[in-house]
Amino acid sequence: MMDESRILEEIRACEDEIVETYRTLHSMPEGPFEEHKTSAYIADRLVAAGFRVESGVAETGIVASLGRLTEPVVALRADMDALEHEVDGKKVFIHSCGHDAHSTMVLWAGEILARCYPQAREHLKLIFQPAEETGLGARRMAEAGAVDDVAVLLGIHLRPASECPLGKATPCLQHSASLTVRYKVTGKAAHSGRPHLGVNAADAVAASVLAVNSVKPDPLLCATVNVVSLEAGLGPAGIIPESGTMVVNIRAENDGVAFELLKRVDSAVLHAASASGAVAEKVSVKHTPGAAYDPGTVAAVKRAISKVLGEPGVIDRITTPGAEDFHSYRQYKPQLKTAYVGLGADLTPGLHDPRCEFNLKALALGVAVLGLSVIELACGPGA
Repeated sequence: MMDESRILEEIRACEDEIVETYRTLHSMPEGPFEEHKTSAYIADRLVAAGFRVESGVAETGIVASLGRLTEPVVALRADMDALEHEVDGKKVFIHSCGHDAHSTMVLWAGEILARCYPQAREHLKLIFQPAEETGLGARRMAEAGAVDDVAVLLGIHLRPASECPLGKATPCLQHSASLTVRYKVTGKAAHSGRPHLGVNAADAVAASVLAVNSVKPDPLLCATVNVVSLEAGLGPAGIIPESGTMVVNIRAENDGVAFELLKRVDSAVLHAASASGAVAEKVSVKHTPGAAYDPGTVAAVKRAISKVLGEPGVIDRITTPGAEDFHSYRQYKPQLKTAYVGLGADLTPGLHDPRCEFNLKALALGVAVLGLSVIELACGPGA
């Protein structure tokens, strides 16, 4: 029988140290694929805890285990990168999405299991991933072999206070699918005093924006369509601009809805630009898959949450318009069983806000949920 009380007591005893680890990681925010200090710190900690560590995976990623792995292999994944913000006119990186907290929780869950539950050692794998915010990190880690031997993969993310308060969590954070689409609009340059001789790309971009805003998702579905960037006319004011760009972000509750909306956005942009005499072309699409979880894995994580927070602390499912490249692992390896914890943390004012902060008591709770989830999945209920 699993000595759950010993694990939970160990986590409580280490709560101050867990917070200190978080503060250390919080003090070294780094951009995508530039997480060198973060990666080195985590690798040193893992080596000291007895893990076999592979560093430099997908540039700055880490894969760690406690020796020879035995099926089923259960992996905990954390993201490491920070977001770029402009503060007082300067561009700086800030941990405004909780990745420092996620790395702290996965690191400590691994260390606690290594010390307190030897039965899980041969099943446990830790993955520290770069560049989640670019949508590229998970795919590159998967291509580097990070999940080749993994049967079950778990993720975790702090939640805004408006979505989930401290003391509650869900084993099924239902992320949206996301498509970020870049269009190039080409017109014809001319003197601004003779506009009839040119095709104004700025007009075409503006018309395309209005056309995109006319694409209305079904209100019964969780979906949004937004123009998030546009540009035209970087030259002198006396020139009719020849080219411009526009970026559209589509969020939807699943990939099918997202790609149906993309068809409508494509049509809107191409026809609006054409009506202005310009030509629009789609030059890139970044796809972050929507969530698709294994029911048995979700049920196991639900049991773990209940043991840590009690039955009232469990929220069966939270649907969020946020996207997560975690789901690219399953896209790469369809047989991978996944679940994803949304952890209440009283986080305010919101994710991706440079003033983002949360209740640090959530850190120990997250460590406990991850640790007990590994035991449930690797060793079975009541192990």
